[in-house]
Amino acid sequence: MSTSENQEAHAPSEINTAKESEERPSGSGTATDARTGIKAGSISSPIGRPALRGAGYQARNDQSSAFRFPGFIESLTDEAQLRYRMDHPKRGLAMVFNHENFSMSVGMNRRIGTELDARNLRKHLGKIGFEVVVFQDLRIGEIKRQFERAAFEMDHSDSDCFLCAFLTHGDDGIIYGYDGTLPIQDLFDYFRGENCPSLVGKPKIFLVQACRGDKHEIGLETDALGDKDEPDSYGYTVVDGGPTPTVPAGADMLICYSVTQGFYSHRDTSLGSWFIQALSQVMEKYGSTMEFTTILTVVNRLVAQRSVERCLDPSMIGKKQIPCFMSMLTKQLVFTPK
Repeated sequence: MSTSENQEAHAPSEINTAKESEERPSGSGTATDARTGIKAGSISSPIGRPALRGAGYQARNDQSSAFRFPGFIESLTDEAQLRYRMDHPKRGLAMVFNHENFSMSVGMNRRIGTELDARNLRKHLGKIGFEVVVFQDLRIGEIKRQFERAAFEMDHSDSDCFLCAFLTHGDDGIIYGYDGTLPIQDLFDYFRGENCPSLVGKPKIFLVQACRGDKHEIGLETDALGDKDEPDSYGYTVVDGGPTPTVPAGADMLICYSVTQGFYSHRDTSLGSWFIQALSQVMEKYGSTMEFTTILTVVNRLVAQRSVERCLDPSMIGKKQIPCFMSMLTKQLVFTPK
C-alpha cells in the first residue's frame, strides 16, 4: 500500500529510478551577463562605429578554445585519466544515518521498513569495500558531531572516496533527526574542499532517501520501457518527506535523491524504500564493474517502471516515482575490486 509519510500504502516490490545534471556555461574572464555590466578592459564604441581593437586581438582569437590545458583533450584516450583512482589502501568510509523513530515533539511517523534499507546498504556497500557504519535514530547534535568528526578530524588520505546515506523524513531543504531538523546543504558543506582537504579530488557521494514535497508522481502510458516485471510486494508503501535540490559549490560531489523535487518518495513497509531496493538490486550485479552514474540511470528506470498497487489511501493507487541525481564529478566513478 502507499501513502504519505503520514499515510500508509501498499505497492509491488520491483524497483526502479532520472538524472538532474547542471551544466554551467564557461567563457572568458572579461565578459559579463549582467544587463549593464562592463568588465574592466572591455571596449565600447559609439553606435555605428566599429570598436578599435589592439594588435593582440587577432592572436588571442586564433586560439581554438578558451580552455588552455595542453594535452588534456589528448589524454582522454587514456582510461586512467578518465577515471577516479581506486587504488588507495582503503575504499573509504560509508556513513548511513538510519531514522526509524522520532521524538513525539517532532510529530513524524515511524518509518517502518527502513531497517531493510540499512541492511541492504551495509551489505552492498561492504561488498565493494566500504567501511560501513550505521547510525540509528541520532539526535541533531549527534548528527552534527559525526559530520564534524568525519570531515574535520579523520584523515581520508588512504581512501578512494567517501559516501553518506540518509534514510529519514524530510521537507523543503531539510532532513529530520530524532529530535528536529537540519538543513541538508549544511551537511554537504562539511565536505567542501576547504573543509576536508584529504578528500579533495576524490568522489564524495550522498544518497538521500526522503520525500521532497507533497505531490504524487503520475503515470503515463508508453511503449519505451519495454516489458515490465514487477513482483508482488506484501507490505505497505509509504512516503518520506524530503529536501529540495541543493548544489554544493565543491567539485567531485554526487548528490543522489530518491525522488525529484516536489514529490513523495515511496517506501514499502515489508521490503524497504523503492530507491534503495533498486540501487541494491543493480549494485548486486554491477557494483564493481559499471560506472556509478550509469548504475544510477538504471536505477532511475527500475523505479520509473514501478507504481503503487495497494494502498490504504485509494487516491495513491497507480502513483509513480522517479529518482534523480546531480553530478559534480569530474571523472568516471567505477568501484573496481580491491
